[in-house]
Amino acid sequence: MQIVSRVCTLSAIILIVFVTCNLAAAADLTAEEYYNQGIDFAGLRQYTDAITSYDNATMINPGYSKAWYNRGIALFNLGRYDDAVASYDNATRFDPGYSDAWVNRGVTLGILDRYDDAIASYDKAIKINPDDPDAWYNRGNAFLYLDRYDDAIASYDRALTIYPGYTSAQQNREMALSQINKNLSSPTGTMLQQPSPTMTLPPLNQQPTMKVPLFFAPIGAIALMVVFFAWRWKN
Repeated sequence: MQIVSRVCTLSAIILIVFVTCNLAAAADLTAEEYYNQGIDFAGLRQYTDAITSYDNATMINPGYSKAWYNRGIALFNLGRYDDAVASYDNATRFDPGYSDAWVNRGVTLGILDRYDDAIASYDKAIKINPDDPDAWYNRGNAFLYLDRYDDAIASYDRALTIYPGYTSAQQNREMALSQINKNLSSPTGTMLQQPSPTMTLPPLNQQPTMKVPLFFAPIGAIALMVVFFAWRWKN
């Protein structure tokens, strides 16, 4: 009877270890899964939680430019503009051709009154994607704030050529015309207030998959067999 009792106790311990290890393994998500989790939190406007998820993604994959980009958006929405710029810096460092990140970086720099830096960022975006009306429009806004009206008008013209229905670009172009040789008050058009993450949304099937290492499967099977034979022996 003592042998049976010891065998049952050992089996119970093995089962506990098996379940614990599987639960711990299930808690480990991939960088992509953490990224998708961040997208979900951002969709619920839970930006702090989104940032935590993006942080986990970039810890696993430091070069995950989409995670850095969307982390910048979350920080932007929290008003943490310097931190947002740093995230966009990482996004463009790992993916220099990430035109949306250059645009959003420029928008954030503009909010920080760093208009020359913002223009340089828009120029990077335009070099990558010359047909991005938002890049031209926001470039025009930066020139407008610097009282460089001719340059602003030229940028608005490019935005309107690409997208003739760009109302804000038309309004700010008219303001630039009216402000030539006058003092600038403030552009009436709307800057790109919330950079959109729509281009980086994950696939529709974004449920994290719980992964259990195959190593633990034989342990579970052995434990169940020990319990079974112990039960048969006792009876």
